[in-house]
Amino acid sequence: MGPLTYKTLVPALRNEVLNHLVSVREIKKMQIQNFFYERYGDVNVLSKNPLVIQSLPRFSNAFKDGGFDSTDYKQVDTYYGPLLEHFLRQYGYNNIFLVDIDGNVIFSVRKDEHIGTNLKTGEYSSFSIGEVFKEGLNHIKFSDLSWCEDSKDFTFMAAAPVFDLTNKLLGVIIVEVPYSKIDVFLSQRDGLGETGEIYIVGDDNFIRSKSRFFTQNTILKLEMDTEGTEDAFRGNTDIKIIKDYRNIPVISAYTPLENLRDVNWILLVKIDVKEALHSVLAVKTDLIIIGTIITIITVTYLYFTLRKKQVKSTDAELP
Repeated sequence: MGPLTYKTLVPALRNEVLNHLVSVREIKKMQIQNFFYERYGDVNVLSKNPLVIQSLPRFSNAFKDGGFDSTDYKQVDTYYGPLLEHFLRQYGYNNIFLVDIDGNVIFSVRKDEHIGTNLKTGEYSSFSIGEVFKEGLNHIKFSDLSWCEDSKDFTFMAAAPVFDLTNKLLGVIIVEVPYSKIDVFLSQRDGLGETGEIYIVGDDNFIRSKSRFFTQNTILKLEMDTEGTEDAFRGNTDIKIIKDYRNIPVISAYTPLENLRDVNWILLVKIDVKEALHSVLAVKTDLIIIGTIITIITVTYLYFTLRKKQVKSTDAELP
């Protein structure tokens, strides 16, 4: 009974743990990939919105004629500004920028430090916003996560070219997406116990998510170079026991994140081996204890049974 129970129950419990991690991995993978697909669709639709097509050249002309303090610019801003701010609230962005073909940031919903700068030659030309602008003149472009001082948060940028009805390039629309939109998927750790984590790693091996084991920020600061990350960046999807960034054995279910446009990320779902297999080890221990007790009882029973027979046999032989 003991060996049979162990051989059937323990593997079943272990498989339950593995299957749960794989299930969480696949759900999170789908959520994140769908998120990027939806953001791609959002910025594509915005770039073709008549309001954006009308407002971009008007902001550009007013800016070139008299700057942000001119009457013409203020009139354009008064009319189009609230409408573009409505898009910001509707999509949950941090900011929306309009940039002319020369690289001038001619409009910003939040009126942050980027407005009035030039993304071709100015101080932000080498930042994420400058990089997505340059490629955004030709096609939709996404950036990786970066720190935004204005919002005090990590964000990523998405840019798309804006054309008029004659297919003339007017400029670029850039949206700033807050990290919290992705974090909502990663912070849901139901069923992962006290040590389970869901995290993203970029191709520079730095984490793109928060670690539950650190009070300070880990995004773009904590390096993650493990057997699991290396295998995932080779394009493999798997689950195995490895040592994590804390040098602690974990069960890690990992996979590349696909179709994220310009972002090369991998996803890992893991839990400490000690916690994950606690129920398995507990069952094993219980079965050993039960087996030991049964063995003792059985041996004791057999001992006294045989002893009793020996006594009877001896009594029968006496004259």
